[in-house]
Amino acid sequence: MGMEVRESSPAEAFGHVDHPLLHEQVRDPRTQHGGELMAVVEEYIGTVAGTPKHTRTAYIRDASGLEFTAAPDTLEQL
Repeated sequence: MGMEVRESSPAEAFGHVDHPLLHEQVRDPRTQHGGELMAVVEEYIGTVAGTPKHTRTAYIRDASGLEFTAAPDTLEQL
C-alpha cells in the first residue's frame, strides 16, 4: 500500500500572492531604495482577540543582488 503525497506549488507553500508589479523595477518611497520586485508574501503574524492576523511583505532585489523588504501597497514603478 502506498502513501498518498499531496504536493503544493511553491506559491502555496510560502504564501506568495500576485502583485501587478511583480518582476518590474520598483522603488520603496519610504527609503528611496529600488530594484526588481521578486515576490510578495503573505505571512501569519499571530492572533489578536482570537482572530488570525497576516501581513504582506514585498521582497525587492537591488542592482548589487541584495534583497530588502518593503510594504507592497506603497511601491512605485520606475
